[in-house]
Amino acid sequence: MFMRHVLLLPLLLSAAAALSAPAPASIPLSVPAAVSAPELVLPWYNGVFIGIGTDIACLSDPPIVETRVSGYTGYSLLPPNYTPAVGEVFYTHLVLAHPGNPCAGSAVGIELLLPAGVQPATSNANPAFCFAVLGTSNTLINLDNDPNYGCPQTFPQGLEGLAVRALRGGIGGGAWGMHRGFWLELLIPLRSTVPQAGNNLIRWRVNPDIGVVGYPQVPLLVNNDVIFRDSMEGHVLMLDVCTVTPTPNGC
Repeated sequence: MFMRHVLLLPLLLSAAAALSAPAPASIPLSVPAAVSAPELVLPWYNGVFIGIGTDIACLSDPPIVETRVSGYTGYSLLPPNYTPAVGEVFYTHLVLAHPGNPCAGSAVGIELLLPAGVQPATSNANPAFCFAVLGTSNTLINLDNDPNYGCPQTFPQGLEGLAVRALRGGIGGGAWGMHRGFWLELLIPLRSTVPQAGNNLIRWRVNPDIGVVGYPQVPLLVNNDVIFRDSMEGHVLMLDVCTVTPTPNGC
């Protein structure tokens, strides 16, 4: 039996040393010009960092083997740490780092694999968001404004799940280009039509190289109170890519 507003304790990230705690940038969701109530910051319930693939550091001699990409996923809770309800919009995000240094960088293919009963819920009020931090300048970039990328709002079927492809082609075929020191954070709104007991997972398929695939994942809890709080006015999503050290410019 599900109880209303199940309280969760956040998971510790296995690579927490890579993150510090400066004030991150925020994304207002459907906030009108004048907001009478205080903004609610939506916390994340995150899985653990995993490494995805290896590479040989560019021009290293003797060869240096290093992790190519690493990342984690999670989903938004209601403050302080309450699970979403059936019918209510919440967000999942994928946070990717690129610690490796292959000479040509990586063209990363990304898909979203959802449990039965969970679907994307993109709308004008609750759009998907796509951000990157460029390692060369340590600058936060809104990829929706980038002429080569853009942020998708629809997600066709991919090899295993829903393809999350750069709207304007990206580095080719919708892939997301990354190099050493780059970060990527994709945020997609979801809705569950059935309760979720934590035995099903939100998973992302991350493909940074030919034949190399990893699956950041997090167990999903959705309680069975049908609340239908579709409006997220006054709610704020925080960007985890803005918690890296040093703090990216623009956060």
